[in-house]
Amino acid sequence: MLYAEDLAIGQRFAFRDYPIEEAEIIDFAKRYDPLSIHMDPVAAANGPFGGLIASGLQTLAIYQRLVVEAMWTQVAGVAGAGIESRFLRPVRPGMTLTGHAEIAALRHRPERNNAIVTVKSQITDGTEQVLSVSLDAVIHSRAGHRQF
Repeated sequence: MLYAEDLAIGQRFAFRDYPIEEAEIIDFAKRYDPLSIHMDPVAAANGPFGGLIASGLQTLAIYQRLVVEAMWTQVAGVAGAGIESRFLRPVRPGMTLTGHAEIAALRHRPERNNAIVTVKSQITDGTEQVLSVSLDAVIHSRAGHRQF
């Protein structure tokens, strides 16, 4: 397990590849974001993006899956403290998403036995960035970690 003291600015956590298919986009949209650009290929073809695209919320959910697998299963995290995101390009069926998370800032709080860690992440389609995320999280210090 990595604690706040083990992290360093510039430290990277690589994401695995995540292929996204039309059926997954449509299923997510039907459940959570029922706009035609996300769930109706015919209507989406005539829409502003010229075809079906994933919901931004789905793209964020995929990011969450990838960052948890790459980083949060290794880091003694407590909770998220804030998130900012930017959708840079539409995510389309057939894309394979990947990327990385990088420690951008660390603010140790010895009085609380933790640190606020800023993690900046990029999701790409393999060549171009589709999403950027900046996340502040509370991470245990080694001395303050308790098993619950």
